[in-house]
Amino acid sequence: MAVGDSKDDKLLPPSFYIGNDDDYLRSSINELYSMQMSRNRILYGATEANKGVGQLDQTMDLVKKNILIYITNSKKGLRLAIEDINKQIEDYTNIIKTVPQTQRGLVTIQRKLGVNEKMYIYLLEKRANTIIARAGILPETSIIETAHSIGITKPNKQKILYYFIVVAVTFALIIIFFRVIFFSRIENIIELKRLTKLPVLGEIILSTEANQDYIVVDKDPKAQVTESFRAIRTNMEYMASDADSKVILVTSYNPGEGKTFCSVNLATIFAKANKKVLLLEMDLHKPKIQKALNMSSDIGVSTILIGKTEISSTILPTGIDNLSVILSGPTPPNASEIILSKQLKEIFDYGRREFDYIIVDTAPIGLITDALVIMKNADISLFVLNAKYAKKEVIAIAEEIVENNKLKNFGFILNGVKRRRAGYYYNYGYGYGKGYGYGYGYGYGNSEKKS
Repeated sequence: MAVGDSKDDKLLPPSFYIGNDDDYLRSSINELYSMQMSRNRILYGATEANKGVGQLDQTMDLVKKNILIYITNSKKGLRLAIEDINKQIEDYTNIIKTVPQTQRGLVTIQRKLGVNEKMYIYLLEKRANTIIARAGILPETSIIETAHSIGITKPNKQKILYYFIVVAVTFALIIIFFRVIFFSRIENIIELKRLTKLPVLGEIILSTEANQDYIVVDKDPKAQVTESFRAIRTNMEYMASDADSKVILVTSYNPGEGKTFCSVNLATIFAKANKKVLLLEMDLHKPKIQKALNMSSDIGVSTILIGKTEISSTILPTGIDNLSVILSGPTPPNASEIILSKQLKEIFDYGRREFDYIIVDTAPIGLITDALVIMKNADISLFVLNAKYAKKEVIAIAEEIVENNKLKNFGFILNGVKRRRAGYYYNYGYGYGKGYGYGYGYGYGNSEKKS
């Protein structure tokens, strides 16, 4: 492949071009390779006219130009080094030519004579030792009858083949048993697509950046995880192309899947596309968005639902252009009941009028049914699975929810997917503690993992 061809999607890994002794060239081609993979991923759901593809092409052209300049300078340096070595060889050759030819011939003959003399003495010693050894050997046995074959008696080939078949079948059954019992997690998007007929909108690559900040798409627009969210945004636009499809609900089956992480970054990636976005924190039991945005408020969704505050007064800026948020507000003792109030529909009606998109973060559907109530107001429902925790049986539960509630635009997002040799790793979690859920105690457990 020509390095200057930005449209060639067959870029080989960096190890194909260079060795291990040029860190700059390796890192540059590694960056180019990552951008090419990102471009290909976008082209799965878009055309080359896509703005993201154009930006990637410009960046790739700049990187390729720098690589060509570096290679040209390296060639010049190598050419100068070769000329210097050739000059040294010529100098040494001239020195050798000054030695008299007769003297050089004598030295060569003496060297060969010494080698041949040592070899001759060694062979004479071996010959003498062999003669002495032969003279001392006397046979102690004699052949009475020559041996002859009576056929194969052991081993029994058929028996061995039978044992091998039994062992192979047993080993295969053991592998299947352990895979069914101990390997029930969904680890990659290919496996997820094989398990369900529902749309799979994309995967989010595991990255250490999420340990430092929730909003990774704002901190590093060129990161691979940011490209994952862009691809999901594009796939959602194809799945629900209706202009009225504004409300996007995000939920999961269990805590710890990363739904809040997905909600915040999806809202941000839509805002980056010059869309006016409202992020709605509807997890009234264990709210996480206020922690993700480093914000707090005494008013929010809960005070709207009980009629204490107006919707417009609870909308807060996030510091990100085009992105606003309504936090959950004070945690109510009867969160699952106030969700049923008529003010819930008013929140969504207001959001549809004033914003291009509403991203709704809800409680895990496997623990609390709040999300099922809110889904009636959603145009798109996203179900987040984490490759570290998600079990295959959760797929059947999600499909049952879709069928029972007659949901049209429902899709899966696989979060926390490991990519080998990609250079990007992700590590984040979502902690609810031991006491998630509410009774008359309304308490949380003390343990909490980092979201």
